[in-house]
Amino acid sequence: MKEVLNSIRRTPYQSLASFLILFFALFLTIFVFYLTSFFSSILSYVETRPQVIAYFDVDATEKNILELKKNIEKSGKSSEVVYISQDKALKIYKELNSDNPLLLEMVSANILPASLEVYATKPEYLAEISKFLDDEQIVEEVSFQENIVDRLLTLTTILRRGALFLSGFLVLISIVVLMTTTAFKIALKKDEIDLMQLLGATTFYVRKPFLVEGMIFGFVSASVAFGVFYLLYALMFPFLSSYLTGIPSLSFYSLDSYGLSVFPPSIFFIVLSYLFTVIFGITIGLIGNYLSTSKYIR
Repeated sequence: MKEVLNSIRRTPYQSLASFLILFFALFLTIFVFYLTSFFSSILSYVETRPQVIAYFDVDATEKNILELKKNIEKSGKSSEVVYISQDKALKIYKELNSDNPLLLEMVSANILPASLEVYATKPEYLAEISKFLDDEQIVEEVSFQENIVDRLLTLTTILRRGALFLSGFLVLISIVVLMTTTAFKIALKKDEIDLMQLLGATTFYVRKPFLVEGMIFGFVSASVAFGVFYLLYALMFPFLSSYLTGIPSLSFYSLDSYGLSVFPPSIFFIVLSYLFTVIFGITIGLIGNYLSTSKYIR
């Protein structure tokens, strides 16, 4: 540890460059990871809602509606199809307007339409199911928020692909910068390294301080980046809470049973995220310095 601290003091600007590049790389990686997880969770939440709702003509018979329900289920594009009869629709209406007796007196089951709530197996099938229902004569209206689902699906796909590219690019840049700064430090200590090797020091013994330094930089950069990110997240939390009013906690890729919640972030999710960030940072620091020492210390 003493050798590492001496190395940092002797090359403060190179050490600062190593820290900053790792900090920005890890901070942006955390940001993109959270953004991708957040939108994936939003999309998963939307997928659990009745995605297409078909309202039938009041004269439509239950037999025809159930036959249509069976046809949708046979298509293999729906995970669930729920039939809401006129009587059940009235019951739901009464529950929603229980505090307004006047509205309850004005409505009967005969004037409320029966409906089908369709859950698609994939968001891509929503438009097809909506068109299929819209073409049926007994269907009076189809409710389908196509724009919202399409935009979420497109945005999530772009973010996933962009996250992989950006993370890979940042890791590559970080490793190159670490290799460059470490090579400079090795050049400054060339006489000392030659002397150590003449005295019988093994290659690993000579390379060890540089490897430890890379791991320390990775750990410190990851910790600072994580702390700064969560500080900004805490400042944005009131806005996000008000914006997402009515939406329950968003699970991390449907792993809520394990206590992994993206919003609001659960303690287990925060701890796990920190551990992965630190391990990721240490790995980058170790790889960068390992490649540099492998090249310049033999």
